[in-house]
Amino acid sequence: MDKAIKTFSASCDKVNIDKELALRFLRVRKEVDDETNAILENCLDEFEKAVQYKASYRYYDIKVEDDKVAFEDDFTLKSEKLSKNLRGCSGAFVFVATTSIGVDRLVNKYMNLQLSRAVILDSIGSAAVESFCDYLCKTIQDENGLNFRPRFSPGYGDLNISCQGCVLSACDASRKIGVTLSSNHMMVPKKTVSAIAGVRPKDEVCKSASRCENCENTNCLYRE
Repeated sequence: MDKAIKTFSASCDKVNIDKELALRFLRVRKEVDDETNAILENCLDEFEKAVQYKASYRYYDIKVEDDKVAFEDDFTLKSEKLSKNLRGCSGAFVFVATTSIGVDRLVNKYMNLQLSRAVILDSIGSAAVESFCDYLCKTIQDENGLNFRPRFSPGYGDLNISCQGCVLSACDASRKIGVTLSSNHMMVPKKTVSAIAGVRPKDEVCKSASRCENCENTNCLYRE
């Protein structure tokens, strides 16, 4: 398996933004009326003029021992939940995916002009980066004839959010796609995801998995 850091980008027509997920981020669980749907579509149009989907990723051989996962000699993460997720895998992809800084600027513009529109655009951004991650993972799987375990991100379960630094460094995310970390481990641009996706053993039955599978917060408003 090629272990070089790779970059990836996608046009808007390749990323199918999950509108239902965007509505869940807005805490809307019921069918929306025509007027609300029109506003959502208008915001989607403006969002797609600002977004630039970019990602960097690489493959690692991994070793899982108890609650630790070693990514070759580069770094080791301690997490019972991540270890459980990756147990049985001999390798994993780590990646960073972003909608880029233009989305942050668009949301910030409307924070001062029209707060309701800013909130809708922010929710679209959250849904969009998840949809981009889905597309990225599917592309990597298809190109390499692989199947992934559900992706796992710093901040999930007992994997400390400070581990974002290891993932960003592994993917050279600052230089490759312009993603940096704040002092409290938040990624900039805001609509960015860092994650680890274990490669399923060839004999493992592949099943469709919810992006919420690794989260224990069963009362979450956004849960699928």
